[in-house]
Amino acid sequence: MSTAVDLDWDGWRAGYDEMTFGEMRDFYREVAALYPLQESANVCMAQEAFNLIDFPYKHVVELGGWNGRLAATMLQRNDVMFWENYDIVKVPQACANVSYRLRVLDDYLWNKPPVHADVFVACHTIEHIKARELNALIGNLRTRWVYLEAPLEYGPRDWTGYAGSHILEVGWEGVSAIMLYHGYRPIAENLWERQERRVT
Repeated sequence: MSTAVDLDWDGWRAGYDEMTFGEMRDFYREVAALYPLQESANVCMAQEAFNLIDFPYKHVVELGGWNGRLAATMLQRNDVMFWENYDIVKVPQACANVSYRLRVLDDYLWNKPPVHADVFVACHTIEHIKARELNALIGNLRTRWVYLEAPLEYGPRDWTGYAGSHILEVGWEGVSAIMLYHGYRPIAENLWERQERRVT
């Protein structure tokens, strides 16, 4: 049975800035092989957040949705029509809904063309990237709503010694500052709305 010492997490953190996308993908393929159980989304919290959205939303883009478990539940709603899960590796999928698509990335989502959707979702994903990348990601969104889950504290945290690929230097205070900078305002726990009514 694998244990968390199978990978050099601090070594990965130390070399993070020099890794190419291909090297990062290879690392996460190894993570997926060693630790296939990566379901972390809180479905109840996501349902509550989606209930607050005041217009029919049809298209959801998720980053790091792993096996599509959250999508499998959310696509049972009448107001979610299409769900795209962008991830760095392909793993067996729990969602067989015809309105679901896994998109395996060939580059980081913040390096791709702007993301157009009604809602952007990232559950237990942003803690695996750095603040500059989170800033670029949120800046690349053309969505009205953003739903985030992450095991963060209010302030910054040093992840040295942590047995996992958490690396985000900022806490919720820093995440909120990034969201506000890009025109989103918090309307509930984990849910932000773009202040502009028209997203271009």
